[in-house]
Amino acid sequence: MSAVKITIVVDNTAKDGLASEHGFAVWIEAAGRRLLFDTGQGSSLPGNASKLSIDLRATDALVLGHGHYDHTGGVPLVIERAPDVQVYLHPAAVGPRYSVHGGSARSIGMTEATRLVLEDPSLGRGVHWVERPLVIAAGAGITVTDGGTIITIA
Repeated sequence: MSAVKITIVVDNTAKDGLASEHGFAVWIEAAGRRLLFDTGQGSSLPGNASKLSIDLRATDALVLGHGHYDHTGGVPLVIERAPDVQVYLHPAAVGPRYSVHGGSARSIGMTEATRLVLEDPSLGRGVHWVERPLVIAAGAGITVTDGGTIITIA
């Protein structure tokens, strides 16, 4: 088994001069591949990646766990920097998502910019709508849950 390196790029808390935001993104290096799992809201991703010596242009695969804005906001940036990236997500990820507090609903789904870039027909080969478990690299796969995906490393 080859070494696996996992780096948290975006999270609610940050140390060592990194920006924090409500969101999540993890960089995974395994079997000679570079995988990004989620992208946070997007604003902290490029700066944190740079400070962590992560070149987003080298992203081989982008796996989206689910369709909330705080996990998918950086998708347009990643696709801009790595136009050949292979994107993996469950079809339900692009559906509407809401949070209800005090009888008032607000959207917490993907931003329109993210949805549009994922549905761009010029990216057709690079977007994979995953509905069952899938191996995406040696030792790395995707497990499907109800409306979401989980990356697995063996």
